[in-house]
Amino acid sequence: MEYVLMPDKLWAAGSEKQAVSFFSYVSDKPVVKGKSRLTQHMISLVTQGEKTIYSNGRPIHISAETILLLSQGNYLMTEKHDGPEKVKSILVFFEDDFLQRARKESLKISKQKAEKFPYVVIAKDRYVNDFIKSVQDLFHQDVFSAALQTAKLNELLLYLFLKYPEEFSNFQNAAATKTAEEKIQTIIRHNVFTNLSVSELAFCCHMSLPTFKRKFRQLYNQPPAKWIQQQRLTSAADLLQKGSKPSEVYLQVGYENHSSFSQAFKAHFGVLPRDYTKMNF
Repeated sequence: MEYVLMPDKLWAAGSEKQAVSFFSYVSDKPVVKGKSRLTQHMISLVTQGEKTIYSNGRPIHISAETILLLSQGNYLMTEKHDGPEKVKSILVFFEDDFLQRARKESLKISKQKAEKFPYVVIAKDRYVNDFIKSVQDLFHQDVFSAALQTAKLNELLLYLFLKYPEEFSNFQNAAATKTAEEKIQTIIRHNVFTNLSVSELAFCCHMSLPTFKRKFRQLYNQPPAKWIQQQRLTSAADLLQKGSKPSEVYLQVGYENHSSFSQAFKAHFGVLPRDYTKMNF
């Protein structure tokens, strides 16, 4: 399975692993569902362009108006350019210890029980925008040492936990949660009707393709591709019976084009979608 290790790819060749690292990241070409494995937590501060990251198969859209905290783990990432403009961002990678320290030092941690997520997305405020400007200035100076990077990260994390206690209290390290079976069930629940491939689903579950297929069959008694197709086609038939048009349905149930949907539908039900619609009216 091909994927990019981050932030390992960004470190200088031969350098030791850093507990905290800031990078000024620029992408000059679009990326479509590139596979990335984060070996540390990441904060993404987009300053230009847009990104979409799939967490548990769920799309997370971030732009220059938002800030993202993302747990270490496996993700599919896309980057969208704003016309000829490049995608620019400040990426901050760090070990889990920094997050736990900020959690303990904050006096406003929410006590409410809520669903946990391996990411947090919030709108940027004045402080965050000023923080970005200060880091951009430091990139052009020789004083941005490991100690100063650590201080800046601690400053940002503590501010976020104090300002947004509920959102950041619900953040959870993806690498430390859920059994393999629970991961598969969560990913499948959110992606039955998306166009992610079986190999991409396996990657989101932090599994090799053979392991994913084996565990999937144990859970659902069918190979993943066959089970997913049955769910999509059954849902498509239900939508057609309720009056939806075939040209609308194929996208709703996760097919990339009308032709492949029609072929699969006929193979399963014996008639084309348009004829199935006529039969039920």
